[in-house]
Amino acid sequence: MMNYLGALDDDTLASALSATATAGLDADWPNPTDRARLTSSTGWSGAHLVVAVRRAFLPFTPAACRRLVALGRTTANREDPKMRPTAHSGDRRLLAILAGRVPAVATSAVFNGLAARHKVLLKPSSAEPVFARLLCSLVERAAPQLAASLSLMNIPSSDPRLDLMVSQEDAVLAYGSDATIASIRHNRAERLTMGGGHRESVVLCFRDAFDPPGAARRIARAVARDTAIYDQDGCLSPQVILIEENSALPSAAFASLLHEELLAIAGRLPPGPIPLLSAASVRMFIEESRLLAMSTGGLVLPTDGRGPPAVVLVAATLPARPSPGFRVLQVVPFSGEPDLSFLLPHLANRLQGIAIAGDRQRLAATLARHPAYRPYRTCAPGRLQSPPAGWPENGFVVVRELSQL
Repeated sequence: MMNYLGALDDDTLASALSATATAGLDADWPNPTDRARLTSSTGWSGAHLVVAVRRAFLPFTPAACRRLVALGRTTANREDPKMRPTAHSGDRRLLAILAGRVPAVATSAVFNGLAARHKVLLKPSSAEPVFARLLCSLVERAAPQLAASLSLMNIPSSDPRLDLMVSQEDAVLAYGSDATIASIRHNRAERLTMGGGHRESVVLCFRDAFDPPGAARRIARAVARDTAIYDQDGCLSPQVILIEENSALPSAAFASLLHEELLAIAGRLPPGPIPLLSAASVRMFIEESRLLAMSTGGLVLPTDGRGPPAVVLVAATLPARPSPGFRVLQVVPFSGEPDLSFLLPHLANRLQGIAIAGDRQRLAATLARHPAYRPYRTCAPGRLQSPPAGWPENGFVVVRELSQL
């Protein structure tokens, strides 16, 4: 089979990637039959599914694709874009082991891998195997010169052949639990392995963020949007909002605003179904939160215990707890400079992103005091789920790492 990646110049490769993104943004893709299958697989329907699929392709603009291809050149020929790719270009392969149900995980692996002139082998997520197949079909139609460089691994995670491939592939990009990532790293010794295990994101609101009229409502709406897009599935979904105590806007008032916005956006982006075991965990978390609120002065919305969506206001003397997800947010107040090690004890070395509202210099000072909480993405509220192409997920700029092999 012809080594297409090695034969493509930079402009042609970037154009092929851009064409794939354009096709993915077409309102008629996926077709109605595939859309129904994707709805069944993800649990998202209607406008919610449309938003989730669009966000998988939006980062890959023509300019972004050109930048990724340039970044994907090997160190030896990166400075001269007229140089032909090195002899091994297109011969190496990236095995991408997907997890969860966020479509952007698959597109990120494919676009970054191909931009670095690596063939890409996708191991679909067991939780959502449909989108990876649709993506491969999309590439075949929109950019046929790339089709031979993209393939699916249709074997279950328990198949011993997977362990063998993991140990032998040139590069592995893996998502999943801490145990999964640890096992993959163990099997690969010193070979390039990119993955970070369980990570979450939070929102940090300093007092000055609420000074402009209407700012509190805008922040609450932005946080609700980031929460609802994937039902808190994915490492960039906010789980906790840290809010500096402010006499002009008590934390309870902000929690109420946040709950109102979660209810409002549920009408536009309806929540997907919650699996039975997860539903039990959510209900247990909410009931535990109600008991804590009664004894410590916190608050749970809605007050009758229904939900999600739900907002838990944690008493000022307590830290956040591991969240159950599915649109359950914790609001944690603080005074003075935030002590992240107290407020977020379960997220040390696990923060993927921080959405910051207010003085960014204070954020820098906070992170200097708490280096275990440095995130890989920092942005404004409402932008967590819109990372640029080639962002350092889990600390890895995938296309750059591949170019240095």
